[in-house]
Amino acid sequence: MATAGEKIYEWDRHPRMPAPQPPPGSCDCQFHIYEEPSKFPPRANPPYPPIESATFAQAQKMHKAIGFDRGVIVHSAIYGSDHRLLLNALESLDDPGRYRGIGIVDDSVSDNELGRLHAAGVRGARFNFVRFLTLDQRQTEVRRSMARIHELGWHARLHVHGEDLLNNSDLLRSIKDVPMVIDHFGHVGFEGDFERPVIRWVLDMLKNENWWMMVSNGNRDSKMDASWDDAIPYGKAFVEAAPDRIVWGTDWPHPQWRKRMMNDAEEVELLYRYVDGDTSLLRTILVDNPARLHGFEK
Repeated sequence: MATAGEKIYEWDRHPRMPAPQPPPGSCDCQFHIYEEPSKFPPRANPPYPPIESATFAQAQKMHKAIGFDRGVIVHSAIYGSDHRLLLNALESLDDPGRYRGIGIVDDSVSDNELGRLHAAGVRGARFNFVRFLTLDQRQTEVRRSMARIHELGWHARLHVHGEDLLNNSDLLRSIKDVPMVIDHFGHVGFEGDFERPVIRWVLDMLKNENWWMMVSNGNRDSKMDASWDDAIPYGKAFVEAAPDRIVWGTDWPHPQWRKRMMNDAEEVELLYRYVDGDTSLLRTILVDNPARLHGFEK
């Protein structure tokens, strides 16, 4: 999270096509949308203000520009479990087969609302263990929510910052019947070696068939403003560990971005480096795995 007075960079309004163009049916498995607070107000004391320019319409334009046919709206933590914006976006689609959603499930979300979310195309719930988002994740409530999404056939998105995985290890290891997707490399960081406890923990969990990883935001966690060479070994290692359970997302519009704002095509090209340009593996990550996880038709 940015500190007071720190410059926050806005998303690039001119995305280009990556080189080479991604395969048909490619899916951006994580992006956020926002609206004017007067229309869809954030929760009390949100960790950052809504990015009013980053609407669903703008996201769809971005996807067209970078050659992506599908996407998954991940409900922003600034709205808490108020899903009105997410539902408005999904229920307004002329072609509902191209987009899915990820909500935030807690005890305040009724069974009727879960049913409406499912009908609209929601296929997972995000659990925010990162402290700065100030969403209190009580273990008993997490277990109740996991049981509820299991009944719907949804998966869990784990928003964590490195050590959060170790601090919640017993809880996370105990959940066997829900697909568990680690967001953004788990924000494990790209310094040190692969013997760090959190890295060994992730690689160990990826041996289990219900554990997945999203190899996104390597550019955010990198110490570099461009190229992001320090992310490459980690991307390759995690892809190699579970190629049939790896997905990827832009994380557009890149909330609280504090260094050079890249073109979204650069992010796609970073993914290409994780797979050494292997087109078959790239299709697995961008097309096949997202379809299986989110219920897209092939």
